[in-house]
Amino acid sequence: MSKIYFGYTSSTHGLKGELKCFSDFERKDLVFQKDHPIYIEDEKHIITHVRPHKNCYLIEIDHLKDINEVEVFRHQKIWIERDELSLKDGEFLYQDLIGLVVKENGKSIGKVSDIRYNKSGILLAITGEKKFLIPYVPFYIQKIDWQAKTIAGQNLKGLIA
Repeated sequence: MSKIYFGYTSSTHGLKGELKCFSDFERKDLVFQKDHPIYIEDEKHIITHVRPHKNCYLIEIDHLKDINEVEVFRHQKIWIERDELSLKDGEFLYQDLIGLVVKENGKSIGKVSDIRYNKSGILLAITGEKKFLIPYVPFYIQKIDWQAKTIAGQNLKGLIA
């Protein structure tokens, strides 16, 4: 099993034991569900209630319904198990792309070293002879071969500085 960083708790909300959670995780819908396990630091907990609130989510864990019981979870990192996500066939997380080799016309030009998010979309950070970013759009990404652990790219010359 492999743990994935999901987000963090910032504070409590109200007196009923809800925690404010912030996350940039791409598939929050798979995690912010009743009965889904999360790990606050290294301790496993079960989400027993969840609701969106402004730019975060409010969660109740382990049926704890008092602010005094959840104070210890303030300002903590939240992790999830990769194997506990209910991804459908063909679905993947963008971070699954990290480590794949990017090729153009059969020639290796680098590896995906990081995923970056901006207002216009997803960017793949590539490390090779040079470092550069590739927007995750069909104009640049032709095909992902999970067996060969490669990404076939196209039109990349203008991106490599």
